[in-house]
Amino acid sequence: MKADASRINASVGAPEGRLIFLVKPETDRENFVMAPPLGILYLAGALEKRGYRVRLIHERFTAANENRIVDEIIAARPLFVGISTFTGPSLSPSLRLTRKIKEHGDTPVLWGGLHSTMLPEQTLQEPDIDLAVRGEGEETVVRLADLLAAGGDYLEKLADVPGVAYRRPDRVQINPMPPFIQDLDAYSPAWHLLGNERYLGEGKYIYTALGSKLSDLKIATVMSSRGCPGRCGYCYNQFINKRSFRSHSVAFVAGHIRRLRADHGVTGIVFEDDCFFTDRQRALAILRQVELPWASSIRADYVARWGDDFVRELKDLGCAELRIGAESGSQETLDIMHKDIQLEHILRSAELCRKHGINVMMGFLIGVPGERWPEMKKTFDLIDEMERQGVTVTPGPSFYFPYPGTPMFQEAVRRGFVPPDTILGWSVPWGPSQPSPPYADPRARYVGYYRSIAMRQVTGSLRFPLFFKIISGLARWRWRHRCFSFPLDYLLPRFVLRCLRQLGLKRVLAGIYDE
Repeated sequence: MKADASRINASVGAPEGRLIFLVKPETDRENFVMAPPLGILYLAGALEKRGYRVRLIHERFTAANENRIVDEIIAARPLFVGISTFTGPSLSPSLRLTRKIKEHGDTPVLWGGLHSTMLPEQTLQEPDIDLAVRGEGEETVVRLADLLAAGGDYLEKLADVPGVAYRRPDRVQINPMPPFIQDLDAYSPAWHLLGNERYLGEGKYIYTALGSKLSDLKIATVMSSRGCPGRCGYCYNQFINKRSFRSHSVAFVAGHIRRLRADHGVTGIVFEDDCFFTDRQRALAILRQVELPWASSIRADYVARWGDDFVRELKDLGCAELRIGAESGSQETLDIMHKDIQLEHILRSAELCRKHGINVMMGFLIGVPGERWPEMKKTFDLIDEMERQGVTVTPGPSFYFPYPGTPMFQEAVRRGFVPPDTILGWSVPWGPSQPSPPYADPRARYVGYYRSIAMRQVTGSLRFPLFFKIISGLARWRWRHRCFSFPLDYLLPRFVLRCLRQLGLKRVLAGIYDE
């Protein structure tokens, strides 16, 4: 049913005790590893601070989970349901949840997160989405909760709430983005609302499947800052954070880590900041108080420029692993991406980390607008070289998809990419089923799949290990010879898999295909 903002009403009541659901739906893919939903954890903390009760739901949306969650929400009659969205496959379960909630009443449904921030007008083309929240949501969601708790028609009051998009009778109103929160210490993630062991248990670390060496630790994820000063063309940061950087204080982060150790027996820390070392001295001050093995991402040029003494200090402070977005083995492509690093930075950073016994995980990206096949082959060569040197290269390389709001998006459109005009159109799968933009060499679409299959070592969990050995042998041959055309060894088994599903049989080739 269509739900204009002017028609959303709530029973009059004080904020205290009113129940709010915050949900982050995930794809139902069997091998999907869920990262802690830090966005809704922070929103929940802000709402609880105001006096609301919050129920957090973070699930893979299998059919059983989806029905159970809908029933729970309908029975609870919450003040509203907030859904955290990210452009990609999770949009599909997010939309299904929204529609099912509306089938059973007028509970307001708010969408927040990256997708609604980047495409608020298109988001509100879906009549069952009442409001879109843009940008940082802690202050916005509290103001919206107060308006809904007050009851009545509040359409005109929405005009004064930054970060909100909503339907007026004659148009979609998109309010300015909210100002950046400067005092991040005012908000804390509400970890107590989730089953923490789901994320903190040994072997459940989000990067385990990517080659992380921290799998035997009980890992807690910490976000100590927001934003990044970089200008990488594929990244959301320029649109969302405007290349700004804001951070929690050293005391706040150190105290948070101490509580994680005391309350949950955490034995390792992973910093999930966009750019943890933007303020180098602050980062080092935090690390001097961690007293646990830790990992974070870092720019290759930081490591190369700050040199041997810096890396030695990181090792002395417990650094076990660093993640570096190398992205390409071609300087031309790095320049297209606006990475602002040099190839020698990548090589030097790997050399320094190896010297001091720090595991390095490097990720790569191909298929960006303007990249040619010979430049991609340089990336493949660098991947091989890094692996010979003992660097952990994550599965892939990833295949670029033009996400709205990123600087390379308009260049992709100029080169023939047609943006989807619906929410479901943006719910594209990751992996070899991901659509290939017209400017990208068609061979690039399957590179990440073949390399991932070629590098897989553990096959005991597969139902047909002999079949997999044949497939992986072909994949290794393709990778060695850089031959990714005519991907019949991917397409034919996938066709068989679809036929088996249509016959109602279980998935018999589990673990081979990312769809």
